[in-house]
Amino acid sequence: MLFRTSGPKAGWPGNRLTIARPYCKEGLSGKLNHTLEKNKGLSAKEVLALVKRCGEKDPEALKEFFRLYSNDIYNFPLRVFHLDEDAASDFYLYAFERLKTGQRFRSFQGKSSFRTWFYTVLRNMLIDWMRTVHEVKTVEKQKSDDESRNLQWIETVADPDTEKSDDSDFMEHFHHILDELPRDLSIVFKLVFIYYLDLGLADWDYLLENSSMDRGEMARRIADQKNELAERSTGNLSQQDKITSLYLSVLELKTKRSRLMAEMETRNVDPGEEAELERIDHLIEKKQNQREKLIQKRKKGHFVVRAPYRFVSEILDIPEGSVSVMMSRIMDAFRMDSEIRKAILD
Repeated sequence: MLFRTSGPKAGWPGNRLTIARPYCKEGLSGKLNHTLEKNKGLSAKEVLALVKRCGEKDPEALKEFFRLYSNDIYNFPLRVFHLDEDAASDFYLYAFERLKTGQRFRSFQGKSSFRTWFYTVLRNMLIDWMRTVHEVKTVEKQKSDDESRNLQWIETVADPDTEKSDDSDFMEHFHHILDELPRDLSIVFKLVFIYYLDLGLADWDYLLENSSMDRGEMARRIADQKNELAERSTGNLSQQDKITSLYLSVLELKTKRSRLMAEMETRNVDPGEEAELERIDHLIEKKQNQREKLIQKRKKGHFVVRAPYRFVSEILDIPEGSVSVMMSRIMDAFRMDSEIRKAILD
């Protein structure tokens, strides 16, 4: 891979960070995925501590975070969504301004991997940024001239409705409900979704007491299962990418259509332009339908990776049928909670 040293600079006070721009672009399974998985040489506890300090707006922690992850932020739209370098620079500044407030860091509780969390944050911010580029509303403001006379002027501002709410409260509530389940049920759930959830010390103690495996064998078995799930997750993330890419394509097509319509209103309509409008409308409908199908698959849980019941059965020395029954009891318990039930239905 070839790099040049010019690029956007992250303007953290006293520390100008130069971002390398790649000439070639890679998919999610390329360097971005590999880099995030290594956590820049930090342990999971160190990453959690750093992110927690960032959530508290600690200047030194934010400075360190941007030192470590500025390249990943800048390269994300290049490698995952194949945007150009100008767009990547604009997105970087957009992401930098929002991350430095600290609010988004509070959604990371260490219950899932940092890589998964950071990828999701970047993807959501990219969607928000694209909306601010394409969806603006006109507002009227008052302004005074040098002689204190009131003037009216028009300004376009990003639609605030495009900002996503912080889901950290819900995740904290979810883990609270999970921890309130009987120990055997919570352990089964964590093993089924071991790719997203971590086992605590009490969980390990329970497993060692109720399994014929020793700690080393169990740790290796769980690590192997996580690796298998990680490979499957990469494929699922590509489907998530496709949902976003289709959304961005629809925005581009709608913008193109609006411009063409505006031009046609100022002069005689060319027959070829009417055909172009029909083609654009057809593409918009096609891409919207494709995106809706993928969204429906996601709502049904097709993009979530889970360990097979056989794996849980081997760890806990119980029949697979028992695992299935216990998972049904867990889902029934979740449905009893109004917040979780709403999330499941949504």
